[in-house]
Formats: sequence, structure tokens, C-alpha cells
Amino acid sequence: MLISRMKYITIIIITVFFSNCTTPSTNNCATDFDQLSLLENIGNNIIIPTYQKLSTEASNLEQLATDFTNNPDQTNLINLRGQLQEIWLTWQTASIFEFGPAANEELRSHMNNFPVFTTRLESAIDSGSYDLTTEFYSYARGFPAIEYLIYGTDTTYSTVIQEFSTSTNSNNRKQMLKDLTALIQQKSNTVYDNWKATGANYLNTFTTTEGISNGKPMSDLVNQLNMNYELIKNYKLGIPISAKTNYNPLLPQNVEAYYSRKSLDLAIKGVEASKNVFIGYTNNNDNIGLDDYLQATNAKKGNEDLHTVIINQFDLALSTLNALSPSTLHDAINNNTEAVKSAYAAAQNQMVNTKTDMPSALCISITYVDIVNDGD
Repeated sequence: MLISRMKYITIIIITVFFSNCTTPSTNNCATDFDQLSLLENIGNNIIIPTYQKLSTEASNLEQLATDFTNNPDQTNLINLRGQLQEIWLTWQTASIFEFGPAANEELRSHMNNFPVFTTRLESAIDSGSYDLTTEFYSYARGFPAIEYLIYGTDTTYSTVIQEFSTSTNSNNRKQMLKDLTALIQQKSNTVYDNWKATGANYLNTFTTTEGISNGKPMSDLVNQLNMNYELIKNYKLGIPISAKTNYNPLLPQNVEAYYSRKSLDLAIKGVEASKNVFIGYTNNNDNIGLDDYLQATNAKKGNEDLHTVIINQFDLALSTLNALSPSTLHDAINNNTEAVKSAYAAAQNQMVNTKTDMPSALCISITYVDIVNDGD
């Protein structure tokens, strides 16, 4: 009886041993994919150039804001508006990397919470007393707050110029504009300095640390790529068309860049940036990215390669957004609602691919908590 029991235990041990030694074709975690090559490409060729550009453009934005407050004329206003749009487009890539130095600085909430709380912003201007670094002003700072100040609710240059020159609170308004741009510069510079090799060199940590556990660069990258895409889906599209309340009421005033009517450009750039990070697109070439990692695991969705499914869905999202042009997103929500619904659906349908299927294939846990209950 004892011998039979020992044989039975031996069989169980052998079975368990071999079941945990499966090949990469059945155990994706066992792939010998070179993670460091992927991280080096993303870190050196996307993250560092993006943060460098963001820092430079933030300095330019601050200087042009100073020029405008010193001399509020149409030329300086046009220059300032142009620089705001340029840095806002750059931000669409930078916003993906909310880990490490960016997480420490809470970069997203300092840069791009929208829609702007105009009453809170105007109250701060009236009082001349505020601390833009506090949570209370998280929706009264960043690009949306600057946009509100230099575009306003009136499309004419003269009205905005008047607000900064002859209005009762013109000096306070000038100071707010300078404080807003200074905070953006400070945050941009701090994050870039902490990433670059000549600074705190977080780049070295990012590019030399393998692994898929929580807090590792690969996990951070997958999590924040997903988190940022959910923000695109929910805040750029879903909330303005009230996707969670059966598209009623429509809320076009909640789009990103409402006052400048540049929200469609930013949405397209955001999806493009997500796709480029996924495929490791750098220096005008399709370099090593998460698509290659998935290909190495032989991950499938139905009969298709998962990485191909994800790329095709990014392309569909871009196609539906581009189809809204030349209308603004604000106007499309009002006048071409079904097309905006299609754009939202294309973004929504990507989430199961990138948030469920991809992490499962790579054995990475999704650790962030949804801001909006979106059903994926």
C-alpha cells in the first residue's frame, strides 16, 4: 500500500513538473524575446526626443506668453496660439509615459485636464490669490486653461487683446497666463531632466530592467499605453457624445481644445502616437515594438495574429477620425453624430485587444483603476 502510494505521488510530481515546463508555443511567458531592445528603442528614440521637444516647446510657450503680456497685440497673440497648438500636439505622445518621473510630477493632471473649470479660473484671476500646484486647480491649469485665456468665448482677436490690455483685471490675467506657462515649463523641464542621461538618468533604469512584474518598465509601458488610450476614448470622444448615457444629451462643449476648435487634430495625433509606440515606430522606420513582442509569443485572436488585429484597429480608429474632417469635432458631434459614434466604437473596440488580450499574452497585469466605467 505504501509503495503504491509513493508511485502515485511520484507520478503527480512528474506530471506537475512537465506541465510547468511547456514550450513558448503554449506558454507565452517563456518566450526569449529581447525586452531590452524594445525598451531601448522606445526609451532612446521616442521618450527622450518627446520629452526634449516638450521641454523646448514649453520654454518657447513661456517666452511667447511673456511677449504677449508685455505687448498684447494681434501678432503676439497669433504667435502664442500657434505655439500652444504645437506643444499640445507634442503632448499627445508624452502623455503616454505617465510612469517614473512623469508619475512623480503628476504630469498629466498638470498639463491636460479638461474641460477647464472656467468659473474657478476666473475666480482665481479676480482674487489674484491661488496655488496652481494644488488639486483644487487641477482643472484650471495646463493647456486647456491657457487656451481659454487666449481664445476665450469670442473668436475675434480684439476681444482677447482687450482682456489683456484694458479690462479691469488685465494685470491679473497677464499674471495668470505667465504662471500657467511657467508651471508647464517647470514640470516639462523636471521630467526631461530626470529622464535624460545627463540628468537623473531614469532612461538607464528603463532600458536595462527586464521583467514583467508590476513596476517593471515593460509593465509600466503596457499599463500606461492602455491608460492613455482609455483617456482618448473616454474624454476626447465618449464623454462629449455621452456614450455611457445612450448619447443623450450631447456635450460638445466637453471636447478637448473646445475654444480653439482643434480637438480633432489632437484626437488624431493621440491615436497616431499610441500606434507608433505599439509598433516602435521611430526615425521614420517600423522598429522593435510591442507588436514584435506579441509576434514572438505567437499570440492569436481567432485565426489572426493579435499584433495584426491591434494595428488594424488603430488604423480603423484613425480612418473614422479622419473621416470627420474638415468639420471640427465639436461640430461633428452636433451635425454628424453617427460618424462620431463610429469613431468612438473604433476606439472602444480596441480596448479588449490591448487591455485584455495583449496583457494576457505577455503575462502582464493591468494595475491601474478605470476613471470611467467603460465596460471593457
